[in-house]
Amino acid sequence: MRGLLLALCVVLGFATPAVAAEGAAGNLPPSVRIKPLMVPVVNAQGRIEKYTQIEVNLEIGDALRLGDVQVSIPRLHDAILTAIYKGIDEGWVVRGNIANIPALRRKIDEAAVAMFGKNVVTRILIAPISRQSSFQ
Repeated sequence: MRGLLLALCVVLGFATPAVAAEGAAGNLPPSVRIKPLMVPVVNAQGRIEKYTQIEVNLEIGDALRLGDVQVSIPRLHDAILTAIYKGIDEGWVVRGNIANIPALRRKIDEAAVAMFGKNVVTRILIAPISRQSSFQ
């Protein structure tokens, strides 16, 4: 009976103390997905030609803090957009492409540390998703 209960917990995604203690393969840390962010593609004249979308996932190192991070998603969204716009100004994001991912990650990490303290957000995944058509 105990084996069946353990298997059911694993299938449903519930962590049990026995599974957590074993460090079962495939157990990933919790993460928070920030909805896709619209990033302007700015031409040499400073005009917006089109938009591209970037998705950001934050890996949470301390599962007990997951709720704090989830409640703060609107603030995180704003902080990440601020970092992306700074990236455009600094040349880290060029014509919708991320030219300097480490710098952009550092800026997002600084915002996360300011909100939650160190080691709450342990990894930042930045992925471009799609491009929107031009305005013309």
